[in-house]
Amino acid sequence: MPKISKIQNDQKVTSGDKVLGSDVSGATRNYTMQQIANFVVEEGSSHKHHQNTDSNEWTIVHNFELSSYLPSVVVTLDDGTHANVSAFGQVKYIDKNTLKIFFAASYSGFAYLTK
Repeated sequence: MPKISKIQNDQKVTSGDKVLGSDVSGATRNYTMQQIANFVVEEGSSHKHHQNTDSNEWTIVHNFELSSYLPSVVVTLDDGTHANVSAFGQVKYIDKNTLKIFFAASYSGFAYLTK
């Protein structure tokens, strides 16, 4: 393999920039940053749940099909006075596609799940 003596230092990553990787067959391939971004979005690595009515129990269907690990959960509440306040709740994983969050009082807001 030839030795590279000088590499141009790129100051900005663009959607057309390429990275080297392997496809499912093991063949070496160039992937554009746009292809990688599309793959991440299509694989559904995150889920945003909007709880628009106050409730002390939120049921979230994320459809991650998880069996070997659990998604991380971040909650922000809108209590009528303060918006996007981080909160604590009890998370119960119902099955590989569903979880519930329990709070001491009724709230609306958002839950952000990450695989």
